[in-house]
Amino acid sequence: MGELDFASAEALARDILKDARVPLHALHRLLSWSGNPDGKKAQTVLRSLEELSVLPWLVTARKLTGAQQVQSIYEAYRAYEALQQRIDQTLRQMLGRRNLVPPPALGEAVEMKPQPTRECDEAYLLLYRLKNPDQPQERSAFLDMDEEQRNQKIRELQKRD
Repeated sequence: MGELDFASAEALARDILKDARVPLHALHRLLSWSGNPDGKKAQTVLRSLEELSVLPWLVTARKLTGAQQVQSIYEAYRAYEALQQRIDQTLRQMLGRRNLVPPPALGEAVEMKPQPTRECDEAYLLLYRLKNPDQPQERSAFLDMDEEQRNQKIRELQKRD
C-alpha cells in the first residue's frame, strides 16, 4: 500500500472489520464439551480476549448445566463489567475537557446545521444514557441550554457517582 493510497486503506479496513467479526465457534465448542482435555486452555484464551469473550461465554452457557453454566455466565458478566468500567473511566475523563467537537462532515446541504458541542457535552450525554437507559435524555434539550447550565448538569452528574 502506497502513501496516500486511500482505496487500498479502505479495502484493508473492510477486510480487518470482516475478520474481526468472525465468531469464535472453536472456543465455545471446546468449552461446551465437558470431557475436553484442552478446556482449561480454551478458558485461558477466552479470558484474555476480554470484551470479545462475552458472546462466546454466553453461547457456551446455553450448552452447559449447573455450576458450569453459572461459571460461564459469570465470565461473560466479568468481561462485560470490565468493558463498562473502561468506558465509564474514559467518559469521566472527558467531562473535564471543554474542547469543541468538530461537526460531522455532511456531504449534502442540510436544513439545520448541527449544534456545536464540547467533549464534556458528548461525554455527559453518553454517561447519562448509560446510567439511565430507561429515561430518555433529549439531546437537543441539553444542547439548547446555555454553557453554564450544561456545566451545572455535568457537575451534578460528577457529584452523584
